[in-house]
Amino acid sequence: MDYDLARIDYTLCGITYPHALKILSSTDQKIHQKFIIGDKNGVLQCLSVIDEEPVVHFKTLPGKPITSVQLASSVGNNTDKIFAASGNEVKGYTKKGKVFLSIETSVSETITSMCVLGNDLIICSGKTVTFYRELQEQYSFVCDDRVLDAVAFAMPNKSRIRILVLIANKEALIIENGKIQKHTHISAGPTRFTIPQSLHPAEVCALYGAVDGSIGIIFYEESELSAKCLVEGCGLGSVTCVGWLTNNSGTHLAVGRHDGSIQLYLVNPENLKEKPRLKFTYFSGEPVTSVCGGCISTNEPELLVATFSGRIFGLRSSRLISSVNAISGDALATRRSKLVAEVARLEKQTANEREKYQKNTRSVYGGISAPPLLDIEHELSGASHDGWQEAKITSAVPLDMIFVYCESKLEIQTDNAAVLSTCAPQTSNDTELLTAIRCQAGTRRLWLRMRNLVFEDTKMEGTRVLVYILPAGVPRVARLIKFHLPILPHYSKHEPLEIEDNKRSWCEIRVTGAFSVAEMTSWLTELLPGELPRPANNVTFARSHSFLETYLICKYQRGSALFKSDNISTVLTFKNFISNCCIKRNIREDIVYEVPEDICLTSFQLIKNKFKSEYHRKKDIDIKKAISSLDLDAYALNDATTPVLCEEYLRIWKISDDNSTETNYDQLVETVENWYKDWFKLSINGIHSNNQFTNLQTALKDCQLDEIKKILDFKQNSLQNTVN
Repeated sequence: MDYDLARIDYTLCGITYPHALKILSSTDQKIHQKFIIGDKNGVLQCLSVIDEEPVVHFKTLPGKPITSVQLASSVGNNTDKIFAASGNEVKGYTKKGKVFLSIETSVSETITSMCVLGNDLIICSGKTVTFYRELQEQYSFVCDDRVLDAVAFAMPNKSRIRILVLIANKEALIIENGKIQKHTHISAGPTRFTIPQSLHPAEVCALYGAVDGSIGIIFYEESELSAKCLVEGCGLGSVTCVGWLTNNSGTHLAVGRHDGSIQLYLVNPENLKEKPRLKFTYFSGEPVTSVCGGCISTNEPELLVATFSGRIFGLRSSRLISSVNAISGDALATRRSKLVAEVARLEKQTANEREKYQKNTRSVYGGISAPPLLDIEHELSGASHDGWQEAKITSAVPLDMIFVYCESKLEIQTDNAAVLSTCAPQTSNDTELLTAIRCQAGTRRLWLRMRNLVFEDTKMEGTRVLVYILPAGVPRVARLIKFHLPILPHYSKHEPLEIEDNKRSWCEIRVTGAFSVAEMTSWLTELLPGELPRPANNVTFARSHSFLETYLICKYQRGSALFKSDNISTVLTFKNFISNCCIKRNIREDIVYEVPEDICLTSFQLIKNKFKSEYHRKKDIDIKKAISSLDLDAYALNDATTPVLCEEYLRIWKISDDNSTETNYDQLVETVENWYKDWFKLSINGIHSNNQFTNLQTALKDCQLDEIKKILDFKQNSLQNTVN
């Protein structure tokens, strides 16, 4: 990371949505660029920075929340036409704030993203992409799931356009004339994308950020749409916005994330498929919603950033920050007097509101005292390899305390921004959980990691977690947020349906009965994490296990359903759960299942290498713990002349503690044991041999791979029993 950039705050607005900040282009190089920001209060304002002070050029009255702000563009070249979407309405403004366009679209849901290309307008609402030309609706395309973002590309003949769309089931589509031309699957789960500034008008290419923090590129070549990951996530927060910054060092991709971090990656405009180089990282402390590059307050480009709570600040060279000290004394005195007047005005407004509230509470007339709803964003991710599900909570105001309640036995962790304490159950039900989290001063973002400790195949519903959030300040209020932990939280990775063609042993379960598509979708929400496809005539989707990498394929329509998996425990869970749901709804069902005899053996073959590596890792951890208990000083361990330990033990001792604290070996052992027992539950007799199961436990404990395969080879065992 080579750049030395420092932060300078400019102004504060209301809560902002992703990509609600844009920078206007400037025709005169001597004039600094203006920028546009829209917030949740419905206020759109145009500002510039003069002598380190923000100057408002125009500001609209409050209204519906502004969910998207775009500039009229022609493949990356901005103009002075501003478009803002609020609700189902789109308005166009000139750079002086005059409304020259107002259109109320036909969509029924809130516009979440839009794109303007010449006289063409593309809006995204729910799972619908609508195309307008000359304010006339040309067509509306309904996707399989929620639309995340869209961008338009002009065709060579300029009469038609191609629309590149991201949808929530981790796919990218190219729509042309209201029809899908090409599509590609992106397993990382893209969230937003941006067009390269040096893109040729005839090319279709975009760089995207993903939920897992990775960065990639989508390109259309030789009539094929493809995607390539350029930067792995590596534990970084999900990408919420992307933008560009061009300076003397080159062209940079700016990435804003949900964890508050901002990165600058140096890209090669001539070869966008080349891996970008990380040059700068900054942590803002709250989710970033917009990043744009331009000359805002100096003649050198800087990165303009907007956060969730509405803070607008710039990241520019540290040597330019020192220019603030060169301001004359009169200018500083004027600035100080403005700040004093602003503080006095806010104190007076606060006192008036407090007095008004106290009068209302003491009034003899009946009424309702209802504080405004706290602006809080929350999101629950699927389970990671170790079973933890992460809940991200972001507030516009500082948090004081959080209470977590769950009727089931639950393990919970939080980040280092808070202190966690768990209360003992007060009743005979020792499975309840009540946890109090006291936040540090100024905490606006909190991550909770939750993991279910009790798993039952016959559970009728997922785990409900109630989170009560108390902000700092008076009067004391709280907001309740409900999280739902599904029964199979690991199946969080979306996969293309082509995985059905893989040469694997598939367990199948077929269900017929008097259920509807909506009922089946409702049942599956208790089993699987994330969003499911909306009910339709036929619903088909595929998922994969985040740890075992086994697959799950779901196909259902009215009255019939088919579920396939190469994980026999998953199939058994589906069978028991759907059977219980049908009994509860008094629905007569017919369940037929097919289980290959080699399912456990083939499944173990897929995790054999992982099983072996986790076993050796567990052994290394045990040996390192034993060495740590010995009374050995650092000099004796590092003395090459008289070695105390052998080379293998020295290698184990030098393993970093961060990489050897946890192992998944016990989880793998439990998984294989469940496969063995579940196969017999779905077999004809349903009873397994205790002696054989004991032998399997011994083989798993000692990692005897050949013995494990021999025990799990039910086909060969049945042949031997027949011969005997």
